[in-house]
Amino acid sequence: MKKFVILLSALVLGTMSLSAQGRLNMRINEVLVQPDSTSACKAGWIELYNSSYGSNAIEKMFLTTMHPDELFTDANSDKDRDVVMREWAASDARCYEIPRGDERNTKVAPRSHVVFIADGDVARGTFHLPFILKPGEDNYIALYDVNGALVDEVTVPAMLPEGHSYAVDENKLPTVGVLADTCWQVRDGKTVATAITPGNYNTRDANENIEKFHVNDPHGFNIAFFAMAIVFSALILLFICFKLFGAIAKRTAGSSEPEQPATVAATVEPKAAEGDDEVIAAIGLALYQHLNAHDNESGVLTFGQRGTSAWSDKSALMRQLPK
Repeated sequence: MKKFVILLSALVLGTMSLSAQGRLNMRINEVLVQPDSTSACKAGWIELYNSSYGSNAIEKMFLTTMHPDELFTDANSDKDRDVVMREWAASDARCYEIPRGDERNTKVAPRSHVVFIADGDVARGTFHLPFILKPGEDNYIALYDVNGALVDEVTVPAMLPEGHSYAVDENKLPTVGVLADTCWQVRDGKTVATAITPGNYNTRDANENIEKFHVNDPHGFNIAFFAMAIVFSALILLFICFKLFGAIAKRTAGSSEPEQPATVAATVEPKAAEGDDEVIAAIGLALYQHLNAHDNESGVLTFGQRGTSAWSDKSALMRQLPK
């Protein structure tokens, strides 16, 4: 039972760790502060991009325009970061907690996007923010995890023209967990390379990993060798582990067996049979009748002559009709 509890705890912790690691792949991908007169959307928007190859649930994450120095002050230093974020989301419109209950839409598919409209009207749905982006000013935007850890941040410059977006350079994608190496560019929407496409950005035809393999290992020998080495190493490691576990289990089982008490030879002498003469006579008579129940036989078998049988006369097998 103890081993089962330990394994279950390790499994739960590993699942939580993988889930948290997956949300670190969510990136602020593109921001439009002020749309032009031709845009169908009359408010600014923020686009998030799932850069991983697994789905990520973003409910209970936080989008905010508040700087960390304003969020985490000395007054709330004794509180957990997630508690501080929830308090700000409940009291200040500049901090938005993505609600739970819309799991179908807030579960972002691999390598796909989700767009939040900064129109200041959360009553319109899950993807409408309570704050608006201010044209002509620097707009700081941050994305926080459910535990209050900073996932991504960007400061959109005040010089961003109307109808232009501030987007991540698709050829210089950032590293997960490293915010400083993100490269941004201004997109005007005049060409395909600078198109403003909320919810459809960073769609690339080439796969960088495959291109790298093609350059570094054109014949596939290296990847085949390392793949086989990893598989056989894993099998050898499993064999060693099973052997060790079996030896430990046998030793544990042997040490846990209770010691058998020494057998004490019985020293009780049988008591003499007690009974009167009638009982003894009845026993003797029963033994005599049992041993002399039959007459002595000669042991010779005598076979008598019979008529024909069904084996020799097949007519005996037929039904005899009455005459």
